[in-house]
Amino acid sequence: MRDRPHLLLFPASLRRQSHQRRLIEHFVSVIGGACHTDVLAPEAVDLPLFNQDLEADPTVIGQVMALHERWRRADGFIVSSPEYNGHAPPFLKNTVDWISRLARIDARYAAVNPFGGKPLLLASASTGWTGGILGLRDARTIFAYLGCLVSAEEICVASADHWAAEGRFRFEPAFAAYIEGTLTTFRNQVARLAGLAVPEAESQVHA
Repeated sequence: MRDRPHLLLFPASLRRQSHQRRLIEHFVSVIGGACHTDVLAPEAVDLPLFNQDLEADPTVIGQVMALHERWRRADGFIVSSPEYNGHAPPFLKNTVDWISRLARIDARYAAVNPFGGKPLLLASASTGWTGGILGLRDARTIFAYLGCLVSAEEICVASADHWAAEGRFRFEPAFAAYIEGTLTTFRNQVARLAGLAVPEAESQVHA
């Protein structure tokens, strides 16, 4: 019997040293053992631009099936997405386009929506002053359309370079506490919807 929710965390940036990866790593360290975490590294998403002509390519569809299964297994998602010209990046859109398309490619997946009814928390880290919030509006629309229960809360890190030190983020106490509280609330929401126990003390994320 499971005692913890399963979260998939996706840094939606192809850059190896991106702030999105750094932010997801920070989330994992805060969550600790409170959840089973599956970090979907961008290099594991080796998909061409969505093209229906490739739907018969067994190599491409095999990769889509593997990604579909990782999203299907999760009880909830945390996506950290950069902002490109006020929108979500093509990498994020292309990934979910392929995964959601599988139901129309293979009849075995027709009734399986890996996104449907599952909580999703959006985040972003940007060197600008907006913290990537404009791009998250776009991401919110995409995931809501797919059936996710997109959290009203978002975690946006502005001036990301300022908070990065020695390959990790080090936030001031007030903002660190906000992140921890937001992750706690989200974790508990995921647990409730998955039919799992919620810790009595909700002020911290416990292992």
